[in-house]
Amino acid sequence: MLGILISVIAIQQKYVEVYNFGYGNVAIPPNDWQEYYWAILVKGYPNATVFYNGKFVNLQNVCNYTLPVTSYYTYVVKGYEEPYAFLSPISMFLILTGTLIGFKGTTLFFQERILGKDLVKGYAVGGSLTRYALKRLSSSLVSLVLVFVVIIILEYLHGRNPYYALLEFLEFNAGVSSYFKVSITSLILTTLSYTTLLLGISFSLTVYLSAFLVIYGLQSPLISKIMDKWKYIGSALASWVFAMIIIYLLHFFTGLLPYGTPKGDILSYLVMPVISLFFPFIGIFVNRMLTAIPKTSFSIKGLDRKIVIYRHVLGNATVVMLSSISSAFVEMLLAEMLVEGIFQWPGFGLLLKYAVFNGDYKVVEGSMLIYSTLTVLSNFVTDLVYGVLDPRVTR
Repeated sequence: MLGILISVIAIQQKYVEVYNFGYGNVAIPPNDWQEYYWAILVKGYPNATVFYNGKFVNLQNVCNYTLPVTSYYTYVVKGYEEPYAFLSPISMFLILTGTLIGFKGTTLFFQERILGKDLVKGYAVGGSLTRYALKRLSSSLVSLVLVFVVIIILEYLHGRNPYYALLEFLEFNAGVSSYFKVSITSLILTTLSYTTLLLGISFSLTVYLSAFLVIYGLQSPLISKIMDKWKYIGSALASWVFAMIIIYLLHFFTGLLPYGTPKGDILSYLVMPVISLFFPFIGIFVNRMLTAIPKTSFSIKGLDRKIVIYRHVLGNATVVMLSSISSAFVEMLLAEMLVEGIFQWPGFGLLLKYAVFNGDYKVVEGSMLIYSTLTVLSNFVTDLVYGVLDPRVTR
């Protein structure tokens, strides 16, 4: 909930004006105007106004303006920005970590309700969390190195110095977009905030509801049978296919929900993207968890059936599923990129769509780097949480 709340804060917008004062026959915009977190996909490009000799000129684009006479001038760049967009990566990892711990907590809650406190305790039997973390960190670094190698090759093919290009990326300075004309870093952060909001709601709903359905499915053959069939929905109807069906039914055919870039109440624009991500994935995730549960009669001599199911079977399956949550997170993030392009949701996927269609390779590089970094870090965070929650790993 904290991760979703921060993502809501990250998408908040405010009107700003950036000034530059000078003297000459060419009016120059402020030096740092491209670094602001402009809400371009939602509010459009910032516009500019030049004041000189008691006159003012409105410009469609922010660019140098040649004055008819040499004089003092004021150059104003104005528009809407997302001042807290830098919080979006933090909110994403809060959502992932919170969902991982909450998933384990959900099953522990049911175990305690059914079995009592003494029967849900785990005991460490070996292994080192430090060695476990270092091993996972090394594999994450190797993955990032491979991504940087690809970027270096792309920069070289475009005639740029790979060394300086790599330094820019390491400093989180990907340069200026050739299409959007603003900082690529600001573009990525402002769109990532919308992606995080949509992903946070869809992913947490999927994981938590899946946990409830599996727990009840262990005792209810009907629920178990329904979920066993639901996986075919996720396999046959990918999120982007389901998105087009949802648009037709709920927007074009019935007109119940709005479609496109959010204008006004953002909640109504969230409904269709959330459904298109949530509905197919829940069947897939539930069946992954059911697959982790061994096919057994759940009866061991001398033990109550509930103890076997809710401590041994469910407890082991929960730990195993922690690693699967990371892959589900990455899969949903990838599916969301397609869904955002379909619904015109102003997130990471829509930014990448515009960049590809307009040949803005720098934005494509930056997006690839950010996506790979998020994937690697999410796997690393998942492995750490797995190590903390797995009773076989000591502290």
